[in-house]
Amino acid sequence: MNLTGLVSNEQMRTLAEPRDGESFRRIQPMLKTYPVSLVYSFPEYVSEEEMYITTCFMNKNGQALAYYRKTHLFTEEKQLFSPGEEWTKIELESLSIGLLTCYDIEFPEPARELAMKGVNLLIVNSANMAPYEYIHRLFIQARALENQFFVVYCNRIGSNEKYQYRGQSAVIGPDGKLIAEIEEDVESVKIIEISLAEIEKSTSVFSYLADRRPALIQK
Repeated sequence: MNLTGLVSNEQMRTLAEPRDGESFRRIQPMLKTYPVSLVYSFPEYVSEEEMYITTCFMNKNGQALAYYRKTHLFTEEKQLFSPGEEWTKIELESLSIGLLTCYDIEFPEPARELAMKGVNLLIVNSANMAPYEYIHRLFIQARALENQFFVVYCNRIGSNEKYQYRGQSAVIGPDGKLIAEIEEDVESVKIIEISLAEIEKSTSVFSYLADRRPALIQK
């Protein structure tokens, strides 16, 4: 919820908006000045009975290439939001990009489903709170290694009435190793160059996807 913050249910209802709402219209012209692709999340309004935690992927021309609705809701989120029902994959130049949100990364299935669809870069926006920073580090490294793709994890900093957020956003390689990390409690921007050749290098050592035995899992 990087556009709204995690506010009360009453406030969230007033801030929720459709996909082509004010936030989208305000972000679009910014990309004329800063032509980059970007990911942002917002409370998506469909009706009084139907709202989602939604992530939008926009290309550098301001087009919304895809939307992802968070599939795994955390505790109080279930009081207000509906869970999404689909995985999202984006093709952009040489990248196949998947989107997940926060609590989604704590389950192996979402990342694996995206890996089986050919994703080579997973983007995760998150609001993981203290003192559980160690949890997101464990999961993002495990998901990157077991699926042999890159993971970009962006976690908020700051605080609200209930939680303290320490950030520690990170990029993990397909071998599960840390490529880059932003320091605790620091708001910063880093430009990280990755090479898809690292995926081939990783799969030449371990071939987790190829060595799976799905027939046993389906029993």
